Amino acid sequence: LILHREALALRPVGHTDRSMSLNNLAKQLSSRFDHRGNDEDLDQAIALQREVLALRPVGHANRSMSLNNLANLLSSRFQHRGNDEDLDQTIALYRDA
Repeated sequence: LILHREALALRPVGHTDRSMSLNNLAKQLSSRFDHRGNDEDLDQAIALQREVLALRPVGHANRSMSLNNLANLLSSRFQHRGNDEDLDQTIALYRDA
């Protein structure tokens, strides 16, 4: 995680590869959540994936992947916490993907 955070710091807002670093950090936080169950990791991963999605507008080659990544994380949070809003967002994102 430290290296992913450092990589992200090297790709500030406006950098063409920022979305890739955000995505990589989100994946690692999600993995740590899967192993340790820390809610904060999952919440951070979701926030990062939302930022990724904002950087990949309609027509972007990786938008569908970003929609799926965010939907998967929201689905995990729904399964963990049972928040209906997460489930609704998951369904909407899968439809858009």
